[in-house]
Formats: sequence, C-alpha cells, structure tokens
Amino acid sequence: MNNVRRKFDSAPGLAFIAVIVAAAFAIHNVQPAISPLALCVAFGILIANLGTWPRFAYSATTLAGTKLMRVGVALLGVQVSVVSLKAIGFRGLLTVMLVVSFTIFGILGLSKLFKMKGELGLLIGVGFGVCGATAVAAIRPQTRATQEETSYAIGLISLCGTLSIFFLPFLGHVLSLSDQTFGAWAGAAVHDVGQVIATASVWSDDAVKSAVVIKLARVCLLAPIVLILSIRHRRYLISQGESATNSEKVPLIPFFVLGFIAVAIVQNTVNLPVRLHDDIVLTSKLLLGAGLVSLGSSVRWRAIRAIGARPMVMGLMAWVIVGSVALAAVQLTGI
Repeated sequence: MNNVRRKFDSAPGLAFIAVIVAAAFAIHNVQPAISPLALCVAFGILIANLGTWPRFAYSATTLAGTKLMRVGVALLGVQVSVVSLKAIGFRGLLTVMLVVSFTIFGILGLSKLFKMKGELGLLIGVGFGVCGATAVAAIRPQTRATQEETSYAIGLISLCGTLSIFFLPFLGHVLSLSDQTFGAWAGAAVHDVGQVIATASVWSDDAVKSAVVIKLARVCLLAPIVLILSIRHRRYLISQGESATNSEKVPLIPFFVLGFIAVAIVQNTVNLPVRLHDDIVLTSKLLLGAGLVSLGSSVRWRAIRAIGARPMVMGLMAWVIVGSVALAAVQLTGI
C-alpha cells in the first residue's frame, strides 16, 4: 500500500520531468547537432537556479536520478552489435580499442598535468572515448564525481562534439579523405552518437554508414569500462573504512550492468523487429534524459564557477589531440 502511495506521490513530478525531457528531444529533432541529454542537464540547472525546483517533484527527482537512469543504462545494451564488430574486422576493433584507451588514459594524464582535482578528468575521458553524455551518465554512479563535475563534463563534451560537426568536414576536404576514411574518422573521434551522424551526414551517405559501425564498436566497450570502475569504486569504499556489511551493499557487478549484458545478449541472439529495436533505443535515451534532468536540478551555479576554466582549456586540447590520433589510427589501419 505504501509503495502504491509513493508512486502516486511521484506522478506529478514525473510528469513535470517528462515535459522537460520532451522539450529537449523536440529541440534535438529540429536541430540534430544539439545533444538532447546535454539539454536535459541544462534545463535542470536553469530551472533550479533561475527559479525554484518544485517541491512536488522532489520524490520523482530522486526516482529519476536512480532507478530510471539505471534502467536507461541497461537498455543501452540493445545498441551492442556483434555484426558491427564483424563488419570492421580485427584491425577495426583493435583501432577502436587503441583510440578509446588512448583517449581515456591520455585525458587522465592531461587532467593531472592541469592539476585538476576530483573525478572530472575521468568523466571527460570516458565521455570522449566511448559515447559522450550517455557514457558519463552510465559511469557516474561508479565514481566519486559530484553533480557539478558531471554537469561540467557533459557540457564540455557536448561543446566539443558540436565543434566537430563544423571542423572535421572542413579538415577532411583539406586532406582529401575518402568517404570511408572520413566516416571512420568521425566514428572514432566524435563523442555523442547524434553528433557522429550529424558530422558524417555533412560528408556523404557512405560516410554515415562507416561512421555508425565504428561508433557502435565504441559503445560495446561501455559495459567492461563500467565494470572496471565498479570494482575500483568498491575497493575505494572498503579502503575508506566501510564496514563489511556496508561494503556488501555495493555489488561487485551493478545490477544495471548485468541488465546491459542481458539486453546485449538478447539483441545479438534474437532477431528483434526494427521498430522494437528503435523504440528500446528511444526509451533508453528518454530514461537517461530524466535522470540527467534530476542531476541538473541539484547543481548550483557557484559550484560550477568554482571548477574554473582550466578543465575547459584541457578539454579543448584533448579534443584536438584525440581527433588527430583517431585520424592517424584510421589511416594507418585502413579501416
């Protein structure tokens, strides 16, 4: 009875969050270059800082930021495709793994060089390396990152992904890249899936096909990365003096990661109808969007300003370096 009552109490707040998410996706539909997940964070921040986050939405905000977001991450498994991995072959898979590894560890190194504190460097590295704001949302529960660091990382990743839409095609023409090479470059260097497609679309339809295959191969690395970070986070909690009872409450493999793996297995063993597949992808994005609205609602401007401009400079440098390395890797392997 109490569970039913709590769900009823959350209904108005969930409706409020749903309207915000719908507005973000409506803007994205008009201008695909704009990340809807970045907009969800931005809207949450704007409402909470320019006005007041409504009290009737408090319980729904907690629900969206925990359970709904985790379900959204689990449903991301539907984008994992063994067919895509076969399409790029061993050289392509090796290239993707090298670029993603270089991106994550390279940005972690840059963050130390810039003397950045906290987990911001890790969020930016995984966001740049895997799939933008989606990856940041997926790994955040397995880190010690604050809401402000998470919002900052998503904003920076969205900015760099948007810049790619304009700069990569220009550079591609200067370098006289083929359709396949440019598409592979976009798939390896650009962060958010929507921005990958937008960048490749400026070039050609063939470039889009190549870009999507490489991008989906990067998405496949999300589950092992989350698993590694989960083990790291659990060890951290234990090292900080958590009791055996409390540490046992932190599962070695988070349930949403198991869900991700289960959905990926179904996706690759059952021939899902295209419509159902697309609906699951959309549902995943909407749930992640709700979670990011929740995250944004707890962020305060002064905390964002306190992070400073240093991570922005570091992120822009990383964007240039990662783009250059991705292009070199694509050309050397000929994928």
